[in-house]
Amino acid sequence: MTFSLLSAANWPIIGQISWLLGKVMNFIYTILDNALPSDNGLVGLSIILYTIFVYTLMLPMTISQQRMQKLSAVTNPEVQAIQKKYKNKKDQASMMKQQEEIQQVYDKYGTSMMGGCLPLLIQMPLLLALYPVIYDMQAYVPAIKDAAASVNQFLTIPDMTVSPITMIKNSGSYGMAPVVIIITAIFIPVLSGLTQYLSVKISQAISGQQMDKDNPMASTMNTMNVTMPLFSVFMVFSLPTGIGMYWVFSAVVRIVQQVIINKHLAKISVEELVEKNKEKAAKKREKRSVKAEKINAMAQTNTRSIKDSASRNATGMSEKDRERKLEQARARAENAKEGSLAAKANMVKKFNENN
Repeated sequence: MTFSLLSAANWPIIGQISWLLGKVMNFIYTILDNALPSDNGLVGLSIILYTIFVYTLMLPMTISQQRMQKLSAVTNPEVQAIQKKYKNKKDQASMMKQQEEIQQVYDKYGTSMMGGCLPLLIQMPLLLALYPVIYDMQAYVPAIKDAAASVNQFLTIPDMTVSPITMIKNSGSYGMAPVVIIITAIFIPVLSGLTQYLSVKISQAISGQQMDKDNPMASTMNTMNVTMPLFSVFMVFSLPTGIGMYWVFSAVVRIVQQVIINKHLAKISVEELVEKNKEKAAKKREKRSVKAEKINAMAQTNTRSIKDSASRNATGMSEKDRERKLEQARARAENAKEGSLAAKANMVKKFNENN
């Protein structure tokens, strides 16, 4: 995990986003350093403000995701009913019919299978780019290297760059009561897991989604909802405390955003959301149709050009010139002199046509 956090800064796109976010972090730290009389806790405060800034930046995508979750509460029961209908049918025809019926449900509500995943996919590079900045903050905020040791302290956290396990091992060397250090080192990972779990539960309650118990995805999702917060507890124990602080405050910010967005969406009926989605879907289909027509027209033009080119290469003339020459030859044959070879050929041709 440590390797991936550090190496993410060297990945394409994510590295550039990390560089930009590093500039944001440096700006936040500089403002706090100039505004506050004391250096105590500057790193911790910078991480909190940095977290709020980034999640505010992702707010439009969060709104879109929560809107899709609200619509999913309507579409999921119908989709699950179709899946149950074809539960024991594994032949290709039944599978294709199932996909067709599910697509009809999505079309009816103006949504798509990937509608809820798209905001997450857009957010992913930004979320991955966050971690290198927090993990290796001194590389992005050079002023920290020359600052006093107190900049890394935050409340009862003696050093934001060390892990809770290291804090417990060295609890007697931080100038604080060892029991305070130990409690802090245990509290941060536990709080991280609790806030992550609470964020998931609130998100489910807000969306109103109820998965069918017979659906195999239901047990998988329930397992992940428990294991991921536990995994968070384990990771925070072994990673720098700054990462733990970020996970705690990011969950808190998400919860606040979810509650505020839900209050806004509660004023909008599902029917209204469906109508808006249908309009958007219709516009998208119209654009796709126009694009398809243009592509077909271009393809036909290219095909005609290829045929003309092939004909010209074979005979030395274009298709139109070739047709014109043939018409002239037919006309000459029709007006041929009596007794000529052309006239005899015409007599043979007419005899064959009549018989």
